[in-house]
Amino acid sequence: MPDADNNAAIASKLNQIAALLQEQDVAFKPAAYRKAATVIEELPKDVSTYGDEKELKKLPGIGDAIAKKIIEFLETGEMEFLVLLQKEQGGISAQLMDIEGLGPKRVRQLQTELGITSVAQLLNAAKQGKLRDLELWDEILEKKMIENAQRVDERVKRFVREEVKGDVDLLLKTLQKVQKVQRCAVAGSFRREKETVGDIDILLVTTAPDEVSDAIAALTIVRDIAAKGDKKISFDLHNGLRVDVRLVKADQWGAALMYFTGSKEHNIAVRKVAIKKGWKLNEYGLFDGEKVVASKEEKDIYDALDLRFYEPKERGGSL
Repeated sequence: MPDADNNAAIASKLNQIAALLQEQDVAFKPAAYRKAATVIEELPKDVSTYGDEKELKKLPGIGDAIAKKIIEFLETGEMEFLVLLQKEQGGISAQLMDIEGLGPKRVRQLQTELGITSVAQLLNAAKQGKLRDLELWDEILEKKMIENAQRVDERVKRFVREEVKGDVDLLLKTLQKVQKVQRCAVAGSFRREKETVGDIDILLVTTAPDEVSDAIAALTIVRDIAAKGDKKISFDLHNGLRVDVRLVKADQWGAALMYFTGSKEHNIAVRKVAIKKGWKLNEYGLFDGEKVVASKEEKDIYDALDLRFYEPKERGGSL
């Protein structure tokens, strides 16, 4: 989905549930949640494109309870079951639990012994060498937690739109000059003209995705490459702003641009209109069974659904 990597976010929350259930000595369930987390993280496309609970349960390791939690996250951005588990276990910090490799025992230890409840506090303490002498810790783990916490810190950092507008303009101009790039546009919260953005979503059309992905990776504006394939390349700009470039087919442009522009709430509302017609809407198009109803341009999709065209900045909640 736009503005977030649903698969990574859901996998993280399922792993947190597994860790907290293990703390309660719950049998079997932790392994089931970990398996589901791995399945979701390794999906070839965004989990929200798999449809409803019935479709999700066709995935290996996804049963009724976990499917419901995935749908809940896609609709609300949260899993109430996880929130309750955190409260049951003494208000364990959700921020700290989001750091890779930091389980509930060490999180609880940081909270009770050092009063650390946030990523920023952990980074500050770790950089001062305050963690290495704690029980369960050493200098190597302390260094590793600095790296992992910085990734979370960068992920949640937001940039003022006006301050990064020049970077985005330069990025678009640079990408448009890459050979075999036929079309290119910004999506996400930047296109919706939000005051702040967490990352930048770019869509481009090409018939040579591998070649274009390699060419983008070689650009001088690219700092660190986080992921690279024939459908997506993710990297940071010089200021730490994360960029996700999605490589799509020309006949899927409209559906992909709508999907990755968001907002999540707007996409859900439009998808409900499609469902009422017996159709399916995802990042690849609007479908009546296997037949493509519309996909090439955003306006085609709105028209097919008898909806007015919503300008990006209007795409908030309900229609």
